[in-house]
Amino acid sequence: HRAKLRKLKHVDRRPERSQLRAMANVSPDLIWGCVKNTSAFLRKGRFPGVSFSTEPGNLTNMASFKASGLANKKTIDIVQLEGGKLQLTTTVADFEGTMRKPAHTKRTTVLSKNMTAVAKTLSAVTADTFYRADLKRAAIAKACALKMSVKRKASGSKAKPARKKWEWL
Repeated sequence: HRAKLRKLKHVDRRPERSQLRAMANVSPDLIWGCVKNTSAFLRKGRFPGVSFSTEPGNLTNMASFKASGLANKKTIDIVQLEGGKLQLTTTVADFEGTMRKPAHTKRTTVLSKNMTAVAKTLSAVTADTFYRADLKRAAIAKACALKMSVKRKASGSKAKPARKKWEWL
């Protein structure tokens, strides 16, 4: 009797290949429709009508279809590493070989400390290769902001305190 129960419990629950293909071919519009109001990365704050997103692959941190790292198949992400270097991560388009291997869908590149070289690399990755030309300015702006934050930390300068309202009197 126990042998029959063991056989019943052992059921292969892995999806078939056709199911994997169907799941990978879901339209980005459908994904955005499911994710736009219910994502765990959403940050709705003090400003009415504006919502932000902290998802990986979202350069502008705005909750929109264009900038979404979850809904788009081609995403770009820039992260700051230790020592002031930047790491550029791009996703590979859906190929048959990478569908069941999520680790192979991302390519990472460590960018140098020189901002001119970083800007040229970001331009080459986005616009020159027709990857996501619409994100070229956002990628360069985020890289520049990350570099400036490292410079502020290194110099030790703090932001000036706000003046009191009636200090000039």
